[in-house]
Amino acid sequence: MDHKRIEWLFFIVFLLIDIYLGIEILRSPVSLSNADTTTQSVANVRSEMKSDNIDLPAEISNTPASGYYLATKNRDYLSSKVSVLTNVDAHYSKTDNILYATPKLETILDKDSKKALKQVIEFKNDAKNVPYGKAFKYEPDMSSSDNYVFVQTSDYGEIYANSAQLNINVKDDQITNYTETYMGQASPVRELQSTISAWRAIQAMYTDRELTNNSRVTQIKLGYSKLTEVRGSTILLPTWLVWVENKTTKNITLKRVNAYTAQMLQSSVYNVEK
Repeated sequence: MDHKRIEWLFFIVFLLIDIYLGIEILRSPVSLSNADTTTQSVANVRSEMKSDNIDLPAEISNTPASGYYLATKNRDYLSSKVSVLTNVDAHYSKTDNILYATPKLETILDKDSKKALKQVIEFKNDAKNVPYGKAFKYEPDMSSSDNYVFVQTSDYGEIYANSAQLNINVKDDQITNYTETYMGQASPVRELQSTISAWRAIQAMYTDRELTNNSRVTQIKLGYSKLTEVRGSTILLPTWLVWVENKTTKNITLKRVNAYTAQMLQSSVYNVEK
């Protein structure tokens, strides 16, 4: 394929992406220039939530944020890295695009949790242990005492997706194995845009009955989640990530709110033992 045909192919792909995102914005029910307009005061909504036994963090920002639509190329980034992972026994599954690895030598962790975390980070930053390890950031709100979870980073924020995650498992103060998925570098496909505020996301969840009685919001963060796939690329969008704990079962649900439209995205449920 000659150079001009390649240029035209990339032009067509990104034109299709731009058209798709344009349609998504036009369908958005939330005005980006006035995303935090609300008919109820913050105090009144907090009072209603309190009566439903819903606990919130003391401070939730009412200021709009900003973000990009991002795109990553759908490629096999990890299979070619297996041969250079000399410190671990590794194999790559093309079926689910996951790298599985087990350390060849014992990696004993310190009893002190902070020192242990530092050791785990040093392990994942070594290219002989983990490919693209430095592209992952520790996520304490998704981790437990025996499972250190790292999410893929970008120049624009953290990516919260199953296809961009590193899980390092520990047993008896020793790293036993890890699994990794990687999406590649992310690039903006549209200009920077305003998003709703963290408080507007909480209101939307409450209105949509996504905050149930007897629950607790433990954390709110702005990150990126998968929106769709278009012509060999994965499109990511800014997302308010809200961790909600059931006070009775202690199960934690990671709720996702589209930071442009205030619509709910797919959630995930997991148990975290601190």
